[in-house]
Amino acid sequence: MESQMSSYRRVFWVVVVLVGVVSCRLAACPFCLAPPQTFSQQFLLADVVVIAELLRFEVLNSGTQPRSTLRIREILSGDRDVIRRCDLKPGMSVVISAEAAGSPGSLFLMYGDLHDPEQTPLRQTFVDAGGEAGETATGEVEPAGANGRPIRLGSFRGDRVIRKVALRIPDRIDWTEQLAISGLAAEYLRRMPSSEMPQAQRLEYYAEYLESTDAEVAGDAWAEFGGSPYEDVKANRRLYQPERLRQWIADPLMSPERLGLYGLMLGLSGSVTDAEFLETQMMDEKTGDFRFGAEGLLAGFLLLRGESGLDGVESVFLSERGSDKSRHALAMTLDFFVSYEPGVISKGRASGVMRQLAVDAVLCQTAVSSLARWEDWASLPELERIFGEELAKREVSPGEGLDESGLRAILEFARHCERSGVTANGGAAGESAGFASRAGEFLKRVESMAPGLLKSQATEFRAPE
Repeated sequence: MESQMSSYRRVFWVVVVLVGVVSCRLAACPFCLAPPQTFSQQFLLADVVVIAELLRFEVLNSGTQPRSTLRIREILSGDRDVIRRCDLKPGMSVVISAEAAGSPGSLFLMYGDLHDPEQTPLRQTFVDAGGEAGETATGEVEPAGANGRPIRLGSFRGDRVIRKVALRIPDRIDWTEQLAISGLAAEYLRRMPSSEMPQAQRLEYYAEYLESTDAEVAGDAWAEFGGSPYEDVKANRRLYQPERLRQWIADPLMSPERLGLYGLMLGLSGSVTDAEFLETQMMDEKTGDFRFGAEGLLAGFLLLRGESGLDGVESVFLSERGSDKSRHALAMTLDFFVSYEPGVISKGRASGVMRQLAVDAVLCQTAVSSLARWEDWASLPELERIFGEELAKREVSPGEGLDESGLRAILEFARHCERSGVTANGGAAGESAGFASRAGEFLKRVESMAPGLLKSQATEFRAPE
């Protein structure tokens, strides 16, 4: 029973951390494609994290049992009571029943969890040499790393909870994961700022490691930016170096998930000449189409040029020279400006372009969802026209393919507008009937043209995040 309760506690704290990660992503950099979990987030999910060096690897029992012996060089992070209870110290050797691929002296980042007595024991920990430790103001031993710096102690669990868990679980650590790292990565991990610091301050550290020569380090630094709110990215604009950003953006092999962030950074820190550069970089030289992941380049360009830049973009992207990919990027970018930078591109200007995008069957659902989220009820007449023209083309089944054409989104826009009971923002006082009333009349006409259509499509409208 006690073991079961321990497992429940572990699951509880994993859920707490993951909820925090998801909440952060909802407000994260809008042009960063799904950044992976960062080292700092992984540290919160482990009972202890250490850097260890490989001493030896051997295979026992006639080649059937691999075993690696490593020595802890530094304790990076962990729960205070776990470290004390298990007497973890730099210099301690750990044995894992797996191959730590490398030569003696190779470095590994190791994650450990308190052993669950219900699981088959696979790993052991024992002491070879002691380490130095300090004392707290209360006289208790305060764990420290090999260089004497305080260990980053996990703050997402209360000490009281940990003490109760420690009393019920054997003094053993299961080393659940080992990642080979370079010396550069070890130094990067050693100096990482505390997760308790405001994210805007933490990004000052990670900015210098973007595109590091170490792939693990570069990926983690980017992920820290990718998972950060736009306001925190913007707050550090003084740190960004346009010359380096131009070099990275111009690289045809630059990964799409990083391209958007760098374009946004250049828009925040660059000049008029950088706007011209971003304009040339949006298109793929080989295909002539919009670069995959270049939405951030478009946003950076418009940050520097404003609505005058939107005029040129609109004339190209909404013409025959545009593509579905470029028009989708334009819709995404307009959403960004309405949400984060309304002083650069106004909602009224963005709405005008978004209504034109709604004419395209491929973009209709995306555009209408944005218009509904912005509560731009003045778009209703234009959407009525689009709906009527499309419905008139259907001879047999008016309700077929509503999702593909975006017509169902228009119906839901009208429902949303009718329920709102408000007139369009900035509407004249003489428009007393309001768009809510007009939406109700539109839905009645739809029902008369296609009986049963509204009932069959009755789903709650949810604009995408």
